[in-house]
Amino acid sequence: MKHFSIRNRIAFTYIAVTALLIAALFSLIYIVIFQTVYNHLDSDLDAEIQEVYSSIVVLDNAIVYANPNEWNEKEHGLIEVNPTFVQIVDTTGTVAKKTPNLREGALFFSHAISEKSYFDTLLAGAPIRQLQLPIRNPTGRTLAYLVIAIPLQESLIVLKNLRLTLIIGYPIVLIALFFISRFIAGRSIAPINTVIATAEKITKENLDERIVLPQNKDEIYTLAYTINNLLDRLRDVVIREKQFTADASHELRTPLSVIKGTLEVLIRKPREREQYVDKIRYVMNEVDQMSQLVDQLLEFARFESGMVRPSVVEFELNALIGDCVKRMEYASAEKNISLRMLTEEAFVVKADISMTKIIIENILSNAIKYSSNDQSVEVSIGKDSGGVTCTIADHGCGIPQDQLSKIFDRFYRVDESRTSQTAGKGIGLAIVKRLAEIQHLGISIKSTPAVGTTFTMTFV
Repeated sequence: MKHFSIRNRIAFTYIAVTALLIAALFSLIYIVIFQTVYNHLDSDLDAEIQEVYSSIVVLDNAIVYANPNEWNEKEHGLIEVNPTFVQIVDTTGTVAKKTPNLREGALFFSHAISEKSYFDTLLAGAPIRQLQLPIRNPTGRTLAYLVIAIPLQESLIVLKNLRLTLIIGYPIVLIALFFISRFIAGRSIAPINTVIATAEKITKENLDERIVLPQNKDEIYTLAYTINNLLDRLRDVVIREKQFTADASHELRTPLSVIKGTLEVLIRKPREREQYVDKIRYVMNEVDQMSQLVDQLLEFARFESGMVRPSVVEFELNALIGDCVKRMEYASAEKNISLRMLTEEAFVVKADISMTKIIIENILSNAIKYSSNDQSVEVSIGKDSGGVTCTIADHGCGIPQDQLSKIFDRFYRVDESRTSQTAGKGIGLAIVKRLAEIQHLGISIKSTPAVGTTFTMTFV
């Protein structure tokens, strides 16, 4: 069935289960009717034998027929219509008395049957239902046997017709149900064909196409809704990748253009040695910035790939921040910015040491870049209901509220014209966000223009 369509698989599965249920139901119907027919026959035999038995009296080990007319009743003389056959057999097997409708024949008798018993047998080749009952004296001695029978032919015809009807009707019902279930399944999965048709139209250049949601909010609705959400995420990823490529190209094109222009100026005519040295230093500075940008891009791509897994260990956060502050002292000294630790209490956290160091150094670097000269950057560690928190606050230019949500985007800078004198390519905070996500650390930012910016990292 692996090559069947889903409609046919649903129909076949439904039919397989239904076939078992119908087979069980038909069997139950036949058994119930079979038992009903035989119970009715046995009831008739019971009623007749009670009537005949009541006409027999046992006196001194002899059988006396108190009501001889009972043996001459109409049903005992008929053979064609609803006859009842009665006979009495002594212990030797000899028929002592029988109804006229038996004529030359006799009912089946068995010495092995010592109690009241019902069974099927034949009379002149015709099926009959028979009852054999011993006749005993008051002491319990068996004197003879009373045997009564009624025709079974009509009942067997009824049962045979019922059996034939069920056997013929069984495959007919299953075939009809198969096509009905196949039709219903086809109608039910019709929205899936719409999903397939729409999905086939969607390409990288056509990610705005969406699947029309069905009216019924069932599993197919959930499927279509989930696929639409997936397409939304894919579209966002493609847009970000396109923007990333465009921004990276822009960031690399600018220093390359500067380097090319500078070299073109140098070769136009001979110059003094000092001019060559000055221009070469300028070119080397641009090359350094390009190298730094490429390193950041490679590092970000490595973190974005999902192949990097954090190595979570316990460590003292104060010591790690102290190392990061020492590494930033040279950059802060150039702007006469003091880096201050406001917490003396030691705090132990669980995280990846190297990733956490990158996060803190990037935030500190960002704080130093955007702080005014002769200001300070404060680092404090505390604890709240959410866990251990590390706060880094600067007193720089701040960030407008409408741009705070974009601050972690790649290549985003508050200075959209990219002519700011502040160094930086807009990759550092994107790396911070990604490393925080990998470690499941909380990261938040608050900022007030012309007052400063505060980053808060939470270790759960």
